[in-house]
Amino acid sequence: MVRRRSEVSNSADDLAQIALGWVAAEGCFRLVAPKASKVWLVQRSHPENQASERVAAMQPTRFGTALLWEGAEASPLRYYRYRVEQDQQTFEIADPRSTAVARQWQLGHPTWSVIQHQEFDWNHTNRPGIPMAELVVLELHVRDFTAHPSAGVQHPGSYLGLVERGTAGSGLDAVRDLGVNAVELLPVTSFPCLEPLAPWNPTGHNHWGYMPSFWMAPSERYSLAGLSPKPGEWVGVAADGTFADPGLELKQAIRELHAQGIAVVLDLVFNHVSIHDDNPLCRLDPGTWRVHNHTGGLRNKTGCGHDMDGRDPVMRQLMVDAAVHWLREYQVDGLRLDLAEVLDDRVLAAIRDACRAEYGRALLIAEPWSLGGYRPEQLANLGWTVWNDKFRNGFLGHHPKHGRGFVLGRADASVPREQLAPLLAGFARHLGGHSPSPQAAIHYVESHDDHTSADFLRLALGQVAPGELVTRAQLLPLPEPLLRRLKLLAALALWSRGPVMLAQGQEWGRAKVQSADGVAPGPLDGNSYCRDDATNHLDWRERSANRILVDWYRRAVEVRRDWLAESFSGPYSLLSVHGDRMWSYGYTTASRRGQVAVLFNGEQEFDAWFELPGGPWWALVGAAELRIVPTPNGVAIGLTACSAAVLWSG
Repeated sequence: MVRRRSEVSNSADDLAQIALGWVAAEGCFRLVAPKASKVWLVQRSHPENQASERVAAMQPTRFGTALLWEGAEASPLRYYRYRVEQDQQTFEIADPRSTAVARQWQLGHPTWSVIQHQEFDWNHTNRPGIPMAELVVLELHVRDFTAHPSAGVQHPGSYLGLVERGTAGSGLDAVRDLGVNAVELLPVTSFPCLEPLAPWNPTGHNHWGYMPSFWMAPSERYSLAGLSPKPGEWVGVAADGTFADPGLELKQAIRELHAQGIAVVLDLVFNHVSIHDDNPLCRLDPGTWRVHNHTGGLRNKTGCGHDMDGRDPVMRQLMVDAAVHWLREYQVDGLRLDLAEVLDDRVLAAIRDACRAEYGRALLIAEPWSLGGYRPEQLANLGWTVWNDKFRNGFLGHHPKHGRGFVLGRADASVPREQLAPLLAGFARHLGGHSPSPQAAIHYVESHDDHTSADFLRLALGQVAPGELVTRAQLLPLPEPLLRRLKLLAALALWSRGPVMLAQGQEWGRAKVQSADGVAPGPLDGNSYCRDDATNHLDWRERSANRILVDWYRRAVEVRRDWLAESFSGPYSLLSVHGDRMWSYGYTTASRRGQVAVLFNGEQEFDAWFELPGGPWWALVGAAELRIVPTPNGVAIGLTACSAAVLWSG
């Protein structure tokens, strides 16, 4: 229950006790605007219907150190904004706490806040309740996942398209076929899609959504109304003023994913806000909502123009409320914080506590770096599961030319060779020497950023030269040297202790060729954030063309779930096994079914031999790569170069 202002203590840290934005239960609007001299509430029945406009002065009131503006309205119109007089200027902004916004499809994206009263029927579906230790999450972009015609869905590139049954082996069917138990959606909070043309953005699009404007409102870009907007159109706004709420479509997608037993994690960007629209937080900033550097200018560790400051109680509470909003109203299972290193420990702890109070099994994931810092240990100690770049660097590498890893028979400079075996066993040495648990870091070898893992290896193996123009057809099917390393990479990620993240298309060795139509040649693209075309859109025909790798991934997920999950989340220990070659590692573990051995050989040319006690041992996966020779004390296992296998003795 929300307490009224007179019932709470006079402290800005108590902003959690008062509702802000449009408060339906109290019939009022509240805005925090510390520098404003006057504020008016502006309402319309349609963003362009000036005849319907109502304007009413809001009243200032102090709440701790925050200056609130309040306006009573028992029967508000559907669309509203605030008119603010500040620093001898008058401007209009949408509510920073909007839970729905209407955007105009043009550069600058004028916005109106939208009042919605629609209830949603969750149809008694429940969250899957996936433990972090058992998490296998697929990172995907809503539009890219089904925008290509090969997806065969009725509503391509949309929230609803994400859960449609399209062409066999595409979209949701592919998620289920792969066997992952969660999806992580790239940002779906409201963001301006159009940006000014620039050398770093030759398309003028912000395609991935990492330039947010309203942390509590869903993006209209993935709604049915937002798929093909016309210039100047108010997206989702009908002539009579009714609004097609994208939140309802997103909830339908989440409900269907839950019905399939698939958890949903949202990627939230609290570290900065957009500089490409009239952002209300930037306009209202009293000088404490964004971090300043020692010269007085805006700090820019995000690389996006500024960093939001969670030390300020107003910003801290907004971040906390936004995080809880998605867990409560959208029933998501967890959150991933982009560039979480930028945020201070107090706000990270506050978000953690509020999310766990709202949903005790919330999956909380954080990116532990920014352009100006790297602190995975601190974030792990705060209870966040951090992206494990050491795993990626150690087993794949951080640069195709200079930073190669285990699957290429090398040691990346940032991950000494002696750290590889502990990484397999779930001990993240970069988290202070003794990781608090295997759940402190999430393994991955590919994400939306940088080159795909397959493109990394194409470049590292010299199959494609940097900047070389290639077609997608030239890269099909996967040549044997690349296929072997991609299978080894999949095994390393999925058979290592700890949660795992895969990227969309990773299971078929996806290439990101910079090409608008997918036919014209182009270079391999390592930063495709601005490309709403075939560079990013998944071509599901490639999945069929590289079925050998897809089947390997599916089998690797099955083995993890059916044979290894018990050891990963239970009381069983993992005992390291070293082969007779420099790049040969593995482990054995117990289960209720008996002993299991997981072996990896990163040697580029030579077999590696492992000694296993007891026996007999049978191959669960990788039989074609194995030679099993009895010895007086057990067996010797020969594993071919660039391969992996799982054996069982019961």
